[in-house]
Amino acid sequence: MKEIKNLLIHSPNWLGDIIMSMPAIYLIKEKYKDIKITVMAKKSMLSIFKVNDLVDDYIELKNFPSLRKYHFDAVLIFPNSFESAFRIFGHGIKNRIGYKADYRSFMLTDAVDRKEVRWIHTSDYYINLLKAIDIYETRPHLKLEIKDELLNKAKEYLKTVNPENKKIFAYGIGATNSFGKIWKEENFAEVANYLSNKYDALTLFITTPNEKEISDKISAMLLKEPIIPYMSLDMIAAILSLCNGFIGNDSGAMHIASIVGIPTLALYFATPAGLNYPIGINSHAIEKKVDNPACICGGKKCKLETFECRDIIKPQEVINKFELIICNK
Repeated sequence: MKEIKNLLIHSPNWLGDIIMSMPAIYLIKEKYKDIKITVMAKKSMLSIFKVNDLVDDYIELKNFPSLRKYHFDAVLIFPNSFESAFRIFGHGIKNRIGYKADYRSFMLTDAVDRKEVRWIHTSDYYINLLKAIDIYETRPHLKLEIKDELLNKAKEYLKTVNPENKKIFAYGIGATNSFGKIWKEENFAEVANYLSNKYDALTLFITTPNEKEISDKISAMLLKEPIIPYMSLDMIAAILSLCNGFIGNDSGAMHIASIVGIPTLALYFATPAGLNYPIGINSHAIEKKVDNPACICGGKKCKLETFECRDIIKPQEVINKFELIICNK
């Protein structure tokens, strides 16, 4: 393929997948030094790309976008869906690259076979797609550097909630649309209280207004009121980069904490860690499963109707692992 100058990337839809696509974008920037990269993503996700200069421009994802005016010479379609390819098809983009999936190959100029890579780590799955544009590198150890302007805003915010400059431990207490991926509220409270007492640290929740019931329940069990910044994703990334560690569910928040480089401990009990293990430079996981073949819901609909997996990882296990991480960082 000829050298690419003006590339469109159809972003994944979910925050965690977006984070795991960033090493692929980094490799593209390394290969094609003068390239312009435009990302098309959901409006709610666009700000995470504004954390640094990995991407040059942004387009809000719509069902029927107007793309001809941008004169893209290639597009990488990270999602596997028919819809994502159909959204791109017919806009005059000469090179349309994506995986063979969902009966959409006729809309792609480069339909990449995924049989041998379907069950590799998600980040490597996206990187494998780059072979179509002559990139054969393996996943880099990537830390997302925050723009100075954004980092300064985060520092100013933390001064208002942490004037004594105490340690801050962050917790990803939710998981979008997956109740079963949420660690038991009592467990979060026990760990947060322990770490807050031992290290004279503040507790910060990464959550959304939609998860207020969960945050209220945990907050009621805490010895000290938590910090809860309801902010855009770029500010969340900047704030997390200034925290002293993170513990959280298999969620987008966890992946942000991981890629900004702070000590991160991810908890896997309803979902397997293998495909979605955090990719950051100081990231770790605890993975445990309920010994029951019926437990395969992925956190969405418990066939046992008990969600007993939410309690299979115990607070002391998390405390022991996390203290090892923060002491050896």
